[in-house]
Amino acid sequence: MNWKKYLFTVLVLGMTFNITGCIKPPRVEMIRTIETNETAFLVPMEGKTKAGQAQFMSLEYLEDAKVATKRVSLPQREQKIGRFAFQIKWIPTMKVIKVDRTPVTREWTSDDKTGTSKVDQAIWVESKDSIGFAIGVNITALITEDNAATFLYYYAGKPLSNVIDENIRGLITAVLSREFGNRDLTKCKIDKKEISSVVLSEAKESFSKKGITIENLGLVGGLTYEDKEIQTAINEAYVAEMDIKKAEMQKDAQIAKNEKKVSIAIAERKSAEEFAKAKDAMVLKTQLEIEMIRANKWNGEVPRNIVPSNSQFLFSLNNE
Repeated sequence: MNWKKYLFTVLVLGMTFNITGCIKPPRVEMIRTIETNETAFLVPMEGKTKAGQAQFMSLEYLEDAKVATKRVSLPQREQKIGRFAFQIKWIPTMKVIKVDRTPVTREWTSDDKTGTSKVDQAIWVESKDSIGFAIGVNITALITEDNAATFLYYYAGKPLSNVIDENIRGLITAVLSREFGNRDLTKCKIDKKEISSVVLSEAKESFSKKGITIENLGLVGGLTYEDKEIQTAINEAYVAEMDIKKAEMQKDAQIAKNEKKVSIAIAERKSAEEFAKAKDAMVLKTQLEIEMIRANKWNGEVPRNIVPSNSQFLFSLNNE
């Protein structure tokens, strides 16, 4: 074995390792891109003092930390990961937190053919007379640019979709339970529009303070009853009511038809009377016109062919 050659190889490898191993890893720039539908905030990852930490993530602080640019390069520092000076890694000292302002719509229904999900997402409540039923809800909400900091302050990066599915849905359920629970079933059906307005008003007021703008919120579909027999009874009552209305409509239609026939008959009679009057007037007018023609043609002379009074052609009409 050639010990000199072996030692030379070990020496070369060791020197190579020392040369390459002593070089620190390069600092690669960390870029964060902000989309047009996003609002970003650049916040420090490391607090300086206890007083500074008290200010950290306050609403005023977040407003000041809002990023106006659409691309951010994060500052970095070395973090030791070993004994030697070259054993380090680069870590960011600041973080970009983004708020997605895209509007989110949810439709919670019991029918798997409608709604945001095929799962039954309708809100179940109970009337004053303890009849349970489900009601569908449609809602659209968004975060404006001015309210992005407020939203981040209250929900710490939680997506708006999650806030709607959890926080806003919870408030809607509470208000619907209260409103329907104060009414019997008949009033529940009648007051749907009024209840929908109450839910919208309370949800808007509550979440506008937390940076969320609710554009619309309303009840959709009919009431889906927990007891299927109630729905069957309602359907049967509705059919019976429709049959009564249909019979009344047919009766009214027949009365209108009869009245129309009478009106037509009266009109025809009046028309015939007027026609007869017009005919008589025409005949009289014709006779008068004939007499006028005759009168205009007479020259005042007595006809020459008048039979004498003693003529035999009088057939003894003058004999006593």
